[in-house]
Amino acid sequence: MSAREEESFVNSLECERGESKKLVEDVYKTTVYTAENEGEGESGPSRESACWFLHWAAITADVPLYTAGLAMSWTSPVIPRLRGSENPFDRPVTTTEEAWIASFTPLGSAIGPIAAGYCADKLGRKKALLALSLPMLLGFIILAVAKQIELYYFARFLIGLGAGGAFAVVPMYVGEISQAHNRGKYGSAMGVLITLGIIYPFSIGPLLSLPIYSLTCGVPLLIFMLVFSIFMPESPYYLTVQGDYAGAERSLRKLRQRGTTLRNELIEIKDGVEQERKNTAGVKELFTSPGGRKALYISFGLVALQQFAGINPLLSFMGSIYESAGTDIPPNVCTIITGCVQVASNTACIFMVEKMGRKLLLLVCCIFCFMSMTVLGLYFFFKGRGYDMGPVFWLPITCLIVYMLVFSFGLGPLPWTVMGEIFPANVKGIASALTSTTSFLTSSLITFIFPIISANLGMAGGFWLFAAFCLIGYFFIYFELFETKGKSLAEIQRILQKDVK
Repeated sequence: MSAREEESFVNSLECERGESKKLVEDVYKTTVYTAENEGEGESGPSRESACWFLHWAAITADVPLYTAGLAMSWTSPVIPRLRGSENPFDRPVTTTEEAWIASFTPLGSAIGPIAAGYCADKLGRKKALLALSLPMLLGFIILAVAKQIELYYFARFLIGLGAGGAFAVVPMYVGEISQAHNRGKYGSAMGVLITLGIIYPFSIGPLLSLPIYSLTCGVPLLIFMLVFSIFMPESPYYLTVQGDYAGAERSLRKLRQRGTTLRNELIEIKDGVEQERKNTAGVKELFTSPGGRKALYISFGLVALQQFAGINPLLSFMGSIYESAGTDIPPNVCTIITGCVQVASNTACIFMVEKMGRKLLLLVCCIFCFMSMTVLGLYFFFKGRGYDMGPVFWLPITCLIVYMLVFSFGLGPLPWTVMGEIFPANVKGIASALTSTTSFLTSSLITFIFPIISANLGMAGGFWLFAAFCLIGYFFIYFELFETKGKSLAEIQRILQKDVK
C-alpha cells in the first residue's frame, strides 16, 4: 500500500468513526430526559422497580429453560412404565437402555450450545432463542409416536440440542436486558422456570398416556415462539456490538420504565463494548488473555460442580430411587413433594440473591448438599446390608428435600447467572456455548454411569460420590469466585483484568 493509499484509508476510518459518534450523539439527544430524573441510577426510582415489560421479557425468555427442566425429569415417570405393560417397544428395556434414554438429552445438550452460541453472536440473541426451540418441539412429537427405542434415543438427543442451546443463550439475553441491581433476580428466575418444568413430569406425567404426555410437553414451546417473535426486543448489548445504536435505544425504551433516563445507560453500554473490543481480540483471547482464562475457569468450574453434585441423575431416576428406598410414602407423592420444594426454594432465591450475594449462597448450598448426600448414602448402605430401616422411613425424602431446597438456592440457578455476567459481550456467545457444553458433557457422563453404578455397587456409592464433589466445590467457590452482586458488566470485566495481574 502506497503512502497516499494508506493516508486515504486512515481518513476513511476516521470519517467512519465520526459518523458512528454522531449517530450515538443523535440517539442520546432523542433519549427521554427530564429534570426530575437527573442523576437517576442506582439510587433513583429505576432501582426500586422495573418496567413491567422487562418482567414479561425475562419470564418469556425463560420458557425454553422450562422445557429444558421438563426434559431433565421426563424420564422419571416414563422409565418405570417402560418396564411394564405400557411399553411401546413390546419388550422391557434393559438397565443400559434406561441409561441411554436418560443420558442422550444431556449428550445432545453438550453439542447444542456450540451452534447456539455462534447464532447468538452472528444472528442475535432473539433469533437464536427462536431457532433452538424447533428441535425440542420436534423431539417431543417423535416421542409421542415412536415405536422403536432408537427413535427414543434420537428424540431425546434433539431435545438435548435445544435445551443445551437454551442454557447458553437465555442467561446471555436475560443478563443483557437487565440492570445491575436486578440482574441477579432475573437470573434466579431462570431457576424457577426450570423447576416448574421439572415438577410437571412428577405431577402430571403419571396421569397421562405416554403419547399425550409427550405432546403436552411441546405446547409451551409453541406459545413461546409466537409471543417472543412478535413482542420481545433484541438485546441492547448485541445491537450496540453491531453498531445499531438507534436499535439499542429503541430496545431500552421498551425495557425501562417510561420517563427513565436512558442516556447514562446507553453511554455505559457503548463504553463497555468499546473497552471489551480493546481488551479482547476474539475467541482466541479467551484462552490467551489472563482475564479470559479466569472467566472460563470460574464458569467451567461452577457448571461442572453443578452436574457432578448429582442433580440430573437424581431427577432422571427419582421415581426409581424412591421405589428402591422402600419408604411407606408412595413414590409419586415423594417426587411431587420434592418438585414443589424446588419451585418454592427457587422462588425464594429471587428475593435473596441480591441481598446475600452469589458466593455466600453457593457456599451454603455446597455444605448442605454434602450433608444430605452423605446421610442418604448411609441409609442405602445400611438398607443394603439387611438393617431394618422402617423407623427412619422418612429419611430418604427428607434428605432429597434438603438437597433440592439448597440446590435450588445456589448450584441450580447461580452458575448460569454468573456465566451471563463474567464474559465480554463480543465473545459471550461462544464463551457461553463452551461453558454449557462443559456442563452437559459432565451431566451426560454422570447420568449414564449412575444407574450402572447403582446396579453393581449399590446406590450408596453414587450418593457418596456426589457428596465428595460437593465438598470439593465448597473450596473451589471459597478460593476462586469473587462476588458479582450489584456490579455492572463493565465493572466485572475490570475486576477480572485486575485479579489476574
